[in-house]
Amino acid sequence: MKRGVEAKNYNAVAEAEQLKPLEVELRRLEDLSDSIVQDFAYMRQREEEMRTTNESTNSRVLYLSIFSMLCLLSLAIWQVLYLRRYFKAKKLID
Repeated sequence: MKRGVEAKNYNAVAEAEQLKPLEVELRRLEDLSDSIVQDFAYMRQREEEMRTTNESTNSRVLYLSIFSMLCLLSLAIWQVLYLRRYFKAKKLID
């Protein structure tokens, strides 16, 4: 399926506007360059959206890893304190 510049029938344009072959080719090239500029603008916009999404995801991963480390650290501290109380209750340590 053709779209954009490829879909346009330049023979019909040439007959309707009575253009010379060189003018038709120039019109086709002008439309092609406009299409390329539009494609680059679209790609730039998509890149910006992807960069924003990537930065957001990176910050979420950072916060999740910090939260996980804090959870593990607090669990380790609780475990040490619990075992210390347990061994003191059993009179295994002073």
